[in-house]
Amino acid sequence: MSFCSVADLEAYLQIAIPASKLGSAERAIDEATATIRNYCRQWLELVEDDQVTLDCLGGTKLLLPELPVLGVSSVVEDGKIITATTGYRLGASGILHRIGTNWTRGIQIVTVIYSHGYRLTDGAVGDLLPEDIVQVCVRAATRAYQAGLRAEEAAGVPGLQATSLGDYSVQFGSEQAGGSSETMLGASAARMLLLSEKDLLNRYRP
Repeated sequence: MSFCSVADLEAYLQIAIPASKLGSAERAIDEATATIRNYCRQWLELVEDDQVTLDCLGGTKLLLPELPVLGVSSVVEDGKIITATTGYRLGASGILHRIGTNWTRGIQIVTVIYSHGYRLTDGAVGDLLPEDIVQVCVRAATRAYQAGLRAEEAAGVPGLQATSLGDYSVQFGSEQAGGSSETMLGASAARMLLLSEKDLLNRYRP
């Protein structure tokens, strides 16, 4: 599922998105959601009983890759089942602490089944997706959606500002100091994430 909805875009823009543009709005939301996941290097959405097999460098700490960790169902180390509380304990920030010994050093040697992430709807375990992630998704999706509308108005020609029929003429936007403007580069140049939005998302990166 995506991190926001078409209704969220409509509320942000204070307009009703026409039925003919719903596909464009949904695609923009999907792109924004994927961009947030890629930037955070996290799936973020709730996954229950996910199985992951990890490399281990030894020591007493083993970091689970997806956060937040909601619970661990089982741990198998080098083919042997490790018991909770006596063999390991789940600490803060997704760290599994080995009790009484070190984790076995090796490649793909520890298999963990655990639940992680935020719920996107009511009726599931865990916390709701944080509002700051939702709002970043709304703003990023809005920019992508509006960029598509601008491209459609310009007939897909980057930088096109005006046309006329009589004695056919075309007017393009001028390049700004320091390089081409986003208008000249086209809809693909629309920024998916601004620096201020990345600052908000940094807390969710491992």
